[in-house]
Amino acid sequence: MLNGFRIITSGVVLGAILLSGCNNSSEPDKAQQENSPVMNENPDSNTGETQNAEVIKKGVDDVIQSIKGLESEISTEADSGKIQEMGKEISSTWDSIEKQVEDEYPDWYERIEKNLYPLIGESGNPDKDLEKIKRLSEATKEDLQLFLEEVK
Repeated sequence: MLNGFRIITSGVVLGAILLSGCNNSSEPDKAQQENSPVMNENPDSNTGETQNAEVIKKGVDDVIQSIKGLESEISTEADSGKIQEMGKEISSTWDSIEKQVEDEYPDWYERIEKNLYPLIGESGNPDKDLEKIKRLSEATKEDLQLFLEEVK
């Protein structure tokens, strides 16, 4: 009797497992298709470009804010460790959009980086030249502001 019970229990468990897999198919159902942005994307629309532009604008704004923070630090305490930390923040923020800018706006990318990388480098230099950092931060901010006007 115990052996029969095991066979029946095993059959029920196996049947439940098999039945639970019956609804899985390689085709997504309607609800999944409606919620998927890829499935509904109109190939004629420019939403991808618009989203990229928005990401770039947000990233550039963040870089500008980081540079303003660096300038504020220089004009108040000029704490070497804080300046270095803020330089790293600028670098990290730029890194988040750098590839997109390079791919979509190669000329602007080169122009921005002519001042941005020396700014980041100087902020990490143990013997910081505060005047040089000020000049580079102003030039970088100006380039980024002009770039923002170009991004559509």
